[in-house]
Amino acid sequence: MKHVLRFVFLTSCSFLLTVVLAQAQKGEVKGKLWDTAHKEVVSYATVAIYTAQDTTLATFRVSDEKGNFRVPNLALDTRLRIVITMTGLKTYRKEFTLSAGQPELDLGQINLEQADHMLGEVVIAAEAPPIIVRKDTLEFNANSFKTLPMALVEDLLRKLPGVQVDAEGNISVNGRSVQKILVDGKEFFGNDPKVATRNLPADMISKVQVVNDPDALRRDPDMPVSEIPQVINLKLKKGIKQGAFGKLYAGKGTKHLFEGGGIVNLFRDTTQLSVLGYANNLNRPGFGFEEINRIGGFNRSGWNSMSMWSDGGFALNGISFGATGQGIQRSAGAGGNFNTLLKNGIKLNLQYFYGGINADLNQVVNSQQFLKDRVQQPSDTLNTRRLREQDSRDQSHRIGGKIDWKIDSLTSFSITPSVTFSTSTANQYSLANTTFNFQELANDSQDTLRREGSRTAFTTAVSFERLFKKKGRIFTLFGDYNYNLSDQDQVNRSINQFYRENPYTVFLDQLRVNDREGLTTYSNFSFTEPLRKDLSAVLRFNTEYFQDENDINTYRYNEDRGQYDILEESLSDRVNRDGWRNYLTLGLRWKIKDVSLQPGVRATRLDIYNRFERDAPIDQHYFYVYPSLNITWKQLNFSYNVNVREPNAADLQPVPDNTNQLYVQYGNPGLTPTISHSLNLHYRYNNTNRSLNYSTYLYGTISEDAVTRARTVDLEDGKQTSTPLNTGGNWNISSNTNVMKDYKFDGNRQFSVGGGLNIWYSRTLILLDQYRRGVLENQLRGFGHSINVSPRLEGRMNLNDKLEIIQTYSVNRQWGRYEKNLANNIAITNQTAKSEVIVRLPKKLVWEVSYDYWYNSNAAPGLQRSYGRLNAGITYLFMKNDRGQLKLSVFDALDQNLSAYRSVRENMVEDYQTAVLNRYGLLTFTYNIRNFGGKVGGSSNSFFRF
Repeated sequence: MKHVLRFVFLTSCSFLLTVVLAQAQKGEVKGKLWDTAHKEVVSYATVAIYTAQDTTLATFRVSDEKGNFRVPNLALDTRLRIVITMTGLKTYRKEFTLSAGQPELDLGQINLEQADHMLGEVVIAAEAPPIIVRKDTLEFNANSFKTLPMALVEDLLRKLPGVQVDAEGNISVNGRSVQKILVDGKEFFGNDPKVATRNLPADMISKVQVVNDPDALRRDPDMPVSEIPQVINLKLKKGIKQGAFGKLYAGKGTKHLFEGGGIVNLFRDTTQLSVLGYANNLNRPGFGFEEINRIGGFNRSGWNSMSMWSDGGFALNGISFGATGQGIQRSAGAGGNFNTLLKNGIKLNLQYFYGGINADLNQVVNSQQFLKDRVQQPSDTLNTRRLREQDSRDQSHRIGGKIDWKIDSLTSFSITPSVTFSTSTANQYSLANTTFNFQELANDSQDTLRREGSRTAFTTAVSFERLFKKKGRIFTLFGDYNYNLSDQDQVNRSINQFYRENPYTVFLDQLRVNDREGLTTYSNFSFTEPLRKDLSAVLRFNTEYFQDENDINTYRYNEDRGQYDILEESLSDRVNRDGWRNYLTLGLRWKIKDVSLQPGVRATRLDIYNRFERDAPIDQHYFYVYPSLNITWKQLNFSYNVNVREPNAADLQPVPDNTNQLYVQYGNPGLTPTISHSLNLHYRYNNTNRSLNYSTYLYGTISEDAVTRARTVDLEDGKQTSTPLNTGGNWNISSNTNVMKDYKFDGNRQFSVGGGLNIWYSRTLILLDQYRRGVLENQLRGFGHSINVSPRLEGRMNLNDKLEIIQTYSVNRQWGRYEKNLANNIAITNQTAKSEVIVRLPKKLVWEVSYDYWYNSNAAPGLQRSYGRLNAGITYLFMKNDRGQLKLSVFDALDQNLSAYRSVRENMVEDYQTAVLNRYGLLTFTYNIRNFGGKVGGSSNSFFRF
């Protein structure tokens, strides 16, 4: 660990030293622009600096609102030329040289004359202005920004002043987010910006134009300038109207490992087609989230559920695309997406996707529970260790689509239907034992499980929006309708032995059949009416209907008939719940200069009808009135809301879940809804001139009648139970702060330093009863306080795209504090360091090395405290435009990789350690498809005929 910390310290120092030295050896030029004809300053003019010898663009800036400009970081002892351009004014040129003795040049006031007699002026093509400002349009000349041959639009945007592209590909211009990218004025593969930025080559682009989003302004004419989303229009070079992009790859590794797949996207005018397929046994998705969501088509037809895993795996709408769950996995998937523009402004999307995973899981779970009363010193530790081996198979199919209809310039309608079919099977063998104070054995268990299940889900989302000629008057309708049907059959065979004082053994051999059916409908109606220029009234009505049925039947094995047909009535029951949730919100939106106030009052009516097979029905009726508030001031946003949510149907089930004999879970039919008061504070700051980005948020929730699990522990044999109860006094607060500073020199060297801080705090009621021989011995009641503080540092360096270094270091410190001596206080520290180096030298070779290191300050006995993962690879680029790539990589070269994490909750600490893939080698060939224009070798390419 000392070596890792030393490396982090030296790397950070080298970043700062390089930045300081680079800044100390540069000069600058400044001045102020004046329009002589109109007697006013010239704002947003382009100030470009070229080397005088070869007219190479060195850097440029844009004058501010007062006509001032300052261009720093200029080379010394080099003849330079400043070129100032502005539409309608004559071009200003001047050559100069800066030196160590005179590193600053102040040009003072520069008078610019009108260009009324410019027809005869000679235009110097090499000095074409890199940026032009026209009223509400910002236009960049793409040829002024040099990129690598294989660069994409995203790489081009990173070089544009005022444009920021983060690691996830999100784009902002001068601090305002980009919500849409058009290609020649039309949508490209849907309305998501990243489809174009991460697939179109940069050398296809002639102009990059930035304008305010007109649709957003029509919806909210009083939107603050800082909040108006931006639209980027990419103007293609002439002759490019159709094409294809994507990739094909195949790889073979040691240990019978492999990967293969392809994603091909074709477009012709306003029609697009995407086809993909993949398979691998490398514990990773076949494609990245961006590729599946955008090119694969989920973004075009929408998705209503998403799951993300730490190693990059993800699932959308229940479709896994690899590396989801745990263990060593083999994944496969395929699908297609079709998108076209029909007559009358109707956009049609159709899609199908399949995802499947076979997983082998070997896992150790260690749980330490601290038992203590007001006088007991020291506390007892109830330690449970479980070894689990499981093989599982999950498959899902999804058919969906979307229709967008622009009825007229003021009215739009969309509908997004889909259906998903899923099946799953699992076979598991587990061993568990419980000890007191790591010495005295209380119990052990051997369990064999076989589970089969299926699920069918129908979903439909509908939206309608009507704008009116009167600005600010808007009517919207949004609906979300879901129907789910699932069944699960689970067979458990277990032997449970208890050893203290009076030893005994419990056998379990049963089939538990759980059938579920659910229907939810959600409709939201909203109407906004402007009362005057700075004041609008807002009326919202939400209506929701929900219906859940949870049917459990448990059968004991019949030795005579050799099947599970003996019904256990005490473990069988049916819950049927339905109800209505209706909201009516009345509010105002008041704009005072840069401040927007939106106070409101929400009335909520909640009616729930619970029906049980063997118990009396329970009807619940509630009525609430709560205020709401939203305040926006420049980049600062504050909101307060109250939400009411009924308990899950499974928590109402009156029969216990005894599939784990050491931990039996009960339901509670008397649960009431939870009321959550939420506060949200968000601030974002962006300084384009200083290349500084800063953001912070604070989120807090106070819950009334929160569902808390009350637990019991048998101090004799270690058996535990849990029952959900409504409790008060539970709340949590979380905050996140991030800051990033970029330093750019000569357009070829870039340094970035930054960091972040996450803080999370929760206050949870702990209910723990301790029994001995069936007699309550101790009853613990009090709050547990969990605190999590995670600072993070990050440094990045890019030297002319030849050398990249990325270094991150983070610490996660967790505390558990308990009132009334409920348990001993807990403190845990985890540290993570990640280093990555990429070298693109010589021209056709790319070298990559990454090292990840994890450290846990106090892992449970027998579990690994620290581990590292070293990955390395070399890629050879060949074929035209480097379309072919051959990569030899080594994963986990030190053979230390594993998956481990620790969590603190209530009065316990849990450690998870899972076997994963260890050291292996892999050789992969990738072919990048980049064909645009529809011509290959001067003849028509049939590949585009579709």
